[in-house]
Amino acid sequence: MERKDDLPRWSSELSEEIIKFTQPDIMVKLIATVDPRNWPHITMISSNRAKNNDQIVWGQFMKGTSKEYIKKNPKQGFFYMTAEAPFKFIQVKADFSYTITEGEDIENFNNSDFMRYFTYINVYKVHYNKVIATTTIRELPFGGIPKKVAKEIKKLAATGLDEKRLNVIGYKLFTNPIGIRAIAYIDPKDGYPIIIPHLQLEAVDHNRLYFPLTALKEDLSQIPINSKVAAFAANFDMANQVAKGTYIGTKKAGDIEFGLIEIEEIYNSNPPIPGKIYPEIETRPKVTHFPKEL
Repeated sequence: MERKDDLPRWSSELSEEIIKFTQPDIMVKLIATVDPRNWPHITMISSNRAKNNDQIVWGQFMKGTSKEYIKKNPKQGFFYMTAEAPFKFIQVKADFSYTITEGEDIENFNNSDFMRYFTYINVYKVHYNKVIATTTIRELPFGGIPKKVAKEIKKLAATGLDEKRLNVIGYKLFTNPIGIRAIAYIDPKDGYPIIIPHLQLEAVDHNRLYFPLTALKEDLSQIPINSKVAAFAANFDMANQVAKGTYIGTKKAGDIEFGLIEIEEIYNSNPPIPGKIYPEIETRPKVTHFPKEL
């Protein structure tokens, strides 16, 4: 049983150990931003590392909504996790400071192992961010549940709706037994988004997600009921989607407590055009015939 003592302790500066921890190109690196509705949003940005004990830099190589959100609300939540088990991670709160379009950091990102094999994609902007608070390096506990319990949860929590908000790709990402999963919420104490890793986060059906409280329970218990959250899912080919909606609280299947998220919006982060894919954006039909002048 987790205790209050299991909540992370936050400090105001990155240690040398943490700075070194963020440097590898091959690791999970996520950024949570806040949209104009005060909903959290999650983006995977691998060109992303700590520069010194109070600054994080991340590179932009394509246009996306997170780059626009930080101009209006500088508060961000950063998340770094090792790519192999046993998984270790850190969480950081930071404020966007300024952007550059040339210099050493752009060159370093473009010469990294991750970027140097991309022929047509390059980092062309770097965003600088002031660290507000950071956790220490934490270990991600194993939070698996028996398949029998997972089936019971899906039966109990199914929406019964004919509508399918998650498309084929999204549903597969949120049900794949192996993949990257995380939940972001807005900390009501200071307005900064926090990203919590949860590898067992899964789709109940095409309209609702669930997550067992079998690991990081104290962290997950900080999410306010009826608040807006963002759920991130990716495979190891880096295909990913973000399902946003309302955290409606917890239920129980036997001895297993689990949280539920009602999906209200879905964001596709992949090229060529990242953007909202549910609800579908209404468009006017293409005009092909024009009336003759009178």
